[in-house]
Amino acid sequence: METVAQDEVVRLGDLELWEFANLEGGGSGMGMRMMNMEVPHPLHIHGAQFQVIGRQIARAYESAYQELSAGFVDDGWKDTVLVIPSEKVQLLVRFENYAGTFLYHCHNLEHEDAGMMRNYKIEG
Repeated sequence: METVAQDEVVRLGDLELWEFANLEGGGSGMGMRMMNMEVPHPLHIHGAQFQVIGRQIARAYESAYQELSAGFVDDGWKDTVLVIPSEKVQLLVRFENYAGTFLYHCHNLEHEDAGMMRNYKIEG
């Protein structure tokens, strides 16, 4: 419950570029299971805020993405982002208020329970 991978340790005051990828048949680079399913994942980061700075979609999904993405509001600081199938989302994450161990996870409870929940640590 308290384990944090070495590449999931950040420094208090840092600004980092994170990427979440929901790719069919591929890994996410996050160590989370289920990120390669063809379902959307509302990903939430505790203890930090971020800005969405980019989205990329696989060419085969572009037309469906255009219809859905019209409802996205990516401006401003966030703590949750929707990552749809075959999409990569780049985030600028700010770690400015608290040191400690925090979670990031999918807000779909079934996904969280199946392993889409990870610890990360902010060191002061």
